[in-house]
Amino acid sequence: MNGETPHVRLLPRTDAHDRSCLLLTEGDGPASRLADRMESMQTSLAGRLLGRTRDLLVAGGMSSDDLGLLAGQLADALADVLVVAESRRRRLPGAADHVPAFVLSGLRAYSLRTFPGQDLASARAARRHVRDTVQQWGLSPEAVDDLELITGELVANALEHTDSRTITVTCGLTAEAAAVGVTDEGENGVAVVPEVPRGEQENGRGLLITDALAARWGSLRTGEGLTVWAEMAVDVGSPGARGGSYEAVRERL
Repeated sequence: MNGETPHVRLLPRTDAHDRSCLLLTEGDGPASRLADRMESMQTSLAGRLLGRTRDLLVAGGMSSDDLGLLAGQLADALADVLVVAESRRRRLPGAADHVPAFVLSGLRAYSLRTFPGQDLASARAARRHVRDTVQQWGLSPEAVDDLELITGELVANALEHTDSRTITVTCGLTAEAAAVGVTDEGENGVAVVPEVPRGEQENGRGLLITDALAARWGSLRTGEGLTVWAEMAVDVGSPGARGGSYEAVRERL
């Protein structure tokens, strides 16, 4: 690491389970350069496929089987290009304003863990994981309790409102703040942006708790899913007092 501001980059590929891949990077490492080449290749292939499609449509005489095959290829190419576009959008100037601070700068410690998305026990397991993690960072008992409670509510929301196969929980620590993020895979492949409930609404009460406890919180689209994050101010003393070292990691969501 060279001290530059790190950020999360959406990679132009998925893992063996068709889950989005993220890279925590400073922007110019070997993995980032490889991702640049992959993006260029994907957009080039999509352009060539589009040209071939136009030629075939002009020529006419395509069978229904040929049309079905072509539609599948176009769908795959469009999916690739949309991922590339989203990745590049996030790297535009000003896009970082919508990313939680623990992703942006001054990381002292970072943790990531994935939980089953179809198991209600994941909320309890995630709470325990976050408690154990942030206690090691030397946070106050009140901050530990609040982050644990927020995590449980956000994971419970993801379990209830999405059909995710996995749910990923991240924690981050800077000199001034600690944050937690919960990433799901969306509902039927669509990211559902949460809203704080109003009036007598029964759903989404966990967001009321999050809104009350966190200094700030928000959401960030991640591929077809969504990351809901919450941040609170903390004072952890001198650098390295209890926090773990910050390392570049590749996240598989």
